[in-house]
Order: sequence, then structure tokens, then C-alpha cells
Amino acid sequence: MTLRRILLTSFTLSAVIAAAGCGNDDDDGGRTAATGGNGGQDMNDAGALATGGSDAATGGDSMTMAGAGGDSMMGTGGMTMAGAGGDSMMGTGGMTMAGAGGEPSSGGSAGSESMAGAGGEAGAVATAFRLHIENVAPFDHLESGVFATPVGASDPGPLAPGDAFEFTFTAGPSHRLSFATMFGQSNDWFFAPEGGSLALYDGDTPISGDITDQILLWDAGTEVDEEPAVGPHTGPLQADSTDGPGAADPDDTVRLVPDPAPLTAGGSFDRPSVADMIQVTVTSDSASREFTVRIENVAEDGVTLQTSDGGKPVRVSPGVWSVGTDDALLFEPGVADRGLGLEEIAEGGDVSVLSASLEPTAGVATPLSPGLIVVHAAGEPLFTEGADDRGLGLELLAETGNPGDLAASFMEELPAGATSYTVFDVPDGATDPGPIHVGGSYDVDFEALPGQRLSFATMYGASNDWIFAFDPDGVALFDSDGMPVEGELAGDVSIWDVGTELSEEPAVGAHIGAPEGAVDTDSSVRRLGMSEYPVEADQHVRVTLTTR
Repeated sequence: MTLRRILLTSFTLSAVIAAAGCGNDDDDGGRTAATGGNGGQDMNDAGALATGGSDAATGGDSMTMAGAGGDSMMGTGGMTMAGAGGDSMMGTGGMTMAGAGGEPSSGGSAGSESMAGAGGEAGAVATAFRLHIENVAPFDHLESGVFATPVGASDPGPLAPGDAFEFTFTAGPSHRLSFATMFGQSNDWFFAPEGGSLALYDGDTPISGDITDQILLWDAGTEVDEEPAVGPHTGPLQADSTDGPGAADPDDTVRLVPDPAPLTAGGSFDRPSVADMIQVTVTSDSASREFTVRIENVAEDGVTLQTSDGGKPVRVSPGVWSVGTDDALLFEPGVADRGLGLEEIAEGGDVSVLSASLEPTAGVATPLSPGLIVVHAAGEPLFTEGADDRGLGLELLAETGNPGDLAASFMEELPAGATSYTVFDVPDGATDPGPIHVGGSYDVDFEALPGQRLSFATMYGASNDWIFAFDPDGVALFDSDGMPVEGELAGDVSIWDVGTELSEEPAVGAHIGAPEGAVDTDSSVRRLGMSEYPVEADQHVRVTLTTR
């Protein structure tokens, strides 16, 4: 058995990590990540990360490797290999390999060690660095919007009987829908899905048809409950109220409106059923993953809503919708309103506050995959902008989040100008390999000599084949005076399309993960422009460099 095969056998891991995709856990995702050796690849629809594949050399901690040959000695938990003609030693932790002609020494303790290799002068002092990669996406739902203008109308307004609102969006199998629209004759009652949101897929099949039975009438808990269309502070009469808006509800939780509905001042009200007031239908397309929701007023004025003052009309206000992975997208049953604008919809059909609150946090909270860093004195070790992928394993990383093939290629032969590489796969605070979600991070320790540079790559998990990376020639690790560079590398990270698979909508496309999609019509590695994806890389990832 060759040394390489021994290493791969010894350090192969296999794990399956649940990952999400939009929301705090997501990528708006719902992905699965596995790291391992000759394992399979598994990536589900909304951005799963699978790391497995051929001959992956990954361990529970970062591994650093370089060049082939030499003598090696291992200390507790570590493995060190030297380049041709070099000797090496390692203490606790890590896996290090130096380039040809070097005499590396790496230990578990922080600090500098004497090290030589490609790009450094013999006897130069190596600096111990730590790269901190953090998922900082601010997004808690995939997308949101407003429905305000009835179908066929030119101006916004409430629905009278026979009128309907429609809105359209795209979503993947892990996503859910919520919306809120006011029952216009109430103080603060609104229509919304049962439980706060509804699943958009039955397994892998998008829902379609009449979903009215999943829509309920809710009390926002922000104003007292009076008899609809009769109480002085209900929707139709509040403008003429002599004492302003209604008093605060003694029960401030968002809750279902039962039938009969208890009124704050005493007594109860026999309300119409939801199905007698509105009909909600969904039309979906499985190929495009596009959904259209239609909300129609099906009431009969003067008949459906019977009050102590006779029959009254039913009106349905403009509303707000949201799609994401969270069950409680707009509100949480049994909990007070969040103060983001639901109150304004429930009391007056005003969509402006809630829509404005949701807009900044709409986007893909993609997970970031395990990845790899390279220390190099020259060259472009991972890719060249405008050229095709080199077939060394970046494709597997970009499509599945698995750095194994790339690590195996570099173990065989380092790229020109490179001195070492390190695989990172275990999130900070975790014990098993996996992706990092919003708030998660990786720490990667390595050493470098003055004049050397750093490159890295990690998958944009909710994509077909995108990565986060520096420019092809990496970033300088030392300034012009030979001093180590420290701090946040703001603006140095870009999102790159590796050009191996046709790009689909992030977190939504049917071929994000398995099954593999069509071949990209442009096979070159290229930086994504704002017209292709209007989100800067630093809204997803923060990369910080410190010395140890």
C-alpha cells in the first residue's frame, strides 16, 4: 500500500450533516453535507452540501500538506510530510507538508517556526496565521412582496366580492409560504395560513389547487375586539371614531379567531367561515418552480356577514407575502406581534411598514461548504479567470461542497508556486465535518514566509457551481515591509462561477445538488457580476486574517 493510500485511509471521514437553506439555518436551504473518502455525493434541493467522493484526505481538524517524498515523523494527533530532500517533524494537531527543498517544522503551539520552501529564503522565519471564515448573511427569508392591486384594476385597493389579488414567486422543496391580509370589517383580524405558513411541496411535487382549507382567521392581539362592521373602532368606522383608535387588546398574543368569537367588552359574535369569505388557490409549474397564488373575495354583500345591525359587506385588504424555510415567517402563534408591520395590516390594511421591514432581510442565506486554502509564492493555484476549470477537483467542490478531489490532486502534485495547502471542514465549536450556516465559522491555521500569498475556495452552497474565493493570484500575506497582514479582508472575496454546470436560481433550482444539471454554455471560470447575482460576496462571508 502506498503512503498516499495509507494517508487517505487513515484520514477519511464520513458524516452526514443536516443543513438548511433560507432563514437562520438555511440557505434557504435544507441541505445535507457529508465528508468522506470514497463515499457518494448527496445534495438535496435547496442547497445541500455533500462532501464525499474519491480519495478525500480530510480530518477532524485542518490538514496542511505539500509536495511529495521526504522523511516524516508524527507526534500526537499530527502528521507531517516533507518535500523531496527535506526532513520534517510535527507536534500535536494538524497535518503539514512542505514544498521541495524545505525543512519545515510545525507544532501545536502558536508562534513562528523556522521554515523554508518555494518562495521563501532559507532560514527565513515563518509566521503562524489563522484564517477566520464566517457566514454573515443577514437574510432570514428567501423573498417577500406585496399584493395590493386587484386583478384587472389599475390602482391599489381592497377586494370587493368577485375581485382577486394574485402574486407570483419561485421556491424550492424546503420553502414555505406565509401571507397576511386584513378582514376589513374587524379591529385587527387577518387571513393567513394555518400555523403561520404552509408547505409549498408535497415531497418533491409542488402543490397546486384550492388551499382555502389551510387558511385561517387570526387575531393580531393589537386592538380590542368589537363586533365586526359595528364596533366604533373597526375598519369601516375607525376614521369617524371620536376617541381615536381602539384600546389595546388585553391579550396581546397572535391567536386564532374562534367561532363564535369572544368580544372584549363581553358577548360573542358568530363570524362567517373563511371559505364563505375568501377562496385561495395555487397554480404551480414543476419545471420552473414558479407559483401563482390567487386570493378571491367570494362573499355576498349583505348576506355573508350578518351583524346586530344587519347584513354588512366583506372587504379583503392588500397584504404582504413571504417565502422562506421558517415556519413563523410573519408571526408566531401564541406570541405577541413583532412590531414589524403586521399590526398596520391587521388594523388598517396598510402594507407599507411590513414590506419595508422585510425587504432588507430577503435573500439566500446560503451555507458555506468545507473547502481548502493554498499558500503560494507565485501563480494561480486554484483557477485562472477566463479559462476552463483544470479538472483537478474544483468542480466537485463547486458543485457538491467536497474538497476531497482537489486535496487528492494537490497531494499528488502541488500547483506551480505553491508550498502547502490546508483542508478545512469542521465548523468552530463542532466535532464533525459539515457546512457553516449563518453565524457559523471555520478557523484555518497555517504558516507562511514573507513574500507568500494565500488562496482559498468554499462553495456557495445554494448554487449549482459557485464558489467564494480571492482573485486567482490570491492575497498578499505580508506587506511591502515584510510585516504580516492582519484584519478583515474586506472586498477581497468574490463569487465565482466555475463554469461546469448551468446556473439556476440559487436555493430554488432543481439541479442544485443531485441530480447534476446541464453543462454550462460558458465553461470558463468567471466572476459573477451584479447583473447575474445582485448581492456582494461580503454580504455572505467575512474573512479575517490574524497571526498566532
